[in-house]
Formats: sequence, C-alpha cells, structure tokens
Amino acid sequence: MRAPGLPAPAQADRPARIMPQSALPARRTQQDRRSASDGRLLAAALRLVARGGSAGTSLAAIGLEAGFSRGLPVERFGSKVALLQALIDRMEGWAEENVFAGLPAESGLDGLLARVEAHFRGCMDGPEAVGALYILCMESLTVVPELRPRLAAYFQGYRRAFEHHIRCGQEKGEIRAEIDPAVEASVVLGLIRGLVTQWLLDRESIDLRLATRAAVETCRRSLRR
Repeated sequence: MRAPGLPAPAQADRPARIMPQSALPARRTQQDRRSASDGRLLAAALRLVARGGSAGTSLAAIGLEAGFSRGLPVERFGSKVALLQALIDRMEGWAEENVFAGLPAESGLDGLLARVEAHFRGCMDGPEAVGALYILCMESLTVVPELRPRLAAYFQGYRRAFEHHIRCGQEKGEIRAEIDPAVEASVVLGLIRGLVTQWLLDRESIDLRLATRAAVETCRRSLRR
C-alpha cells in the first residue's frame, strides 16, 4: 500500500497530455474578422436594395440590418456608391464561381447555349440577388449614375463571352458565317435580360424554366448554320 497523500506512481510518472496543435481551433486574424463583417454588410445591403432600391437604403440602415453600428458602413466603405460598387463586385464574383465555373469547356454553339441556360439558372437560384442587380441597373440610369460604368463593364463581360462562342462556332462551321458576332452577342444578352425583367415583374405569370427552354431554342434556330 502506498502512504496516504502520495500520488500513485502511474500518475506521478505520466507526462501531461497536450492537445495537438492541429486540433486546436484556429485563431481568426483581424483580416478574417474584417472580411466576415464586410460580407455581412454587403449581404445586408443586397437585402435592402432588393426590397426598396438603393435610393431608399441608407448606410445607417445597412449597418443596423447587418447587426452592427450605424457608422460601420461609412468606416469600411466611405460612401454608399463605394459600398454598392463593392456589392456589384461581390455579385459578379459569386456568379463566376457558382453559375459559370461549371460550364463545359467546349466553345461554339453548344457552349453558347449552355451559357444562356446558366444565366437563367443563376436567376432562379438567386432571385433576391438578381432582383437587386436589375434594380441597380435601372437606378444607374437615373438616381445613381456613378454606377453606370461599373455595370456597363459587368455586362460587357457577358457579351464578350457570347461573342467568343459565336466566333468559335463560325470557325467550326456551326454558326452562320454572315452574322456579326458582336451584334448577335448583344441580341442574345438582350433576350436574357428582357425575359428576366419580365419574370421579376410578374413571377406568377411567367414560368422561367419554360422560358429558358424557349430562349435556348430561339438562339439555336437564329444562329445555327
């Protein structure tokens, strides 16, 4: 028997167990915390713009909607226009990563049709975001003209993608050689934006899935050689 009050030998000799470093929760850096709070501010801005437009949305309201102080949006972005531009950047990045990144690598007519379908699928997956985007487009023509260059660049990227597919399709002999790729790319994007605008205005009357099929077939018939 061991004397009372003395530790058991097994305990006295046993080394302290230390949690492996990899098992410890990673500490968030200040940059991580800032990125997370900026993300919450932009998500709040998207919700408010989708509900009432940017003209009816103040920076103070965005801060409160995100669960922060009224002054944090000003501290982080400086102005409402800068915050809205950052919101457009975020929406464009999300679309590239979640809507277009998985498209097949094949270019030409099939690639164009897949991209048309992806546009509509992205709208159905994120109706609030696309609603906010289209509201900003309309407001850039009136109350927030400072956003017009950024939004023009946003949609120029989409047109260039369609133009690329049309040129490749012409080289393959799939798409009519006599058409102007830049003009036809604008027409394709106009078809998409027109249908999406109608759907946002009257979702009960327009089945966007059926409209997507019709739009894809329209593009196929108009472009195919």
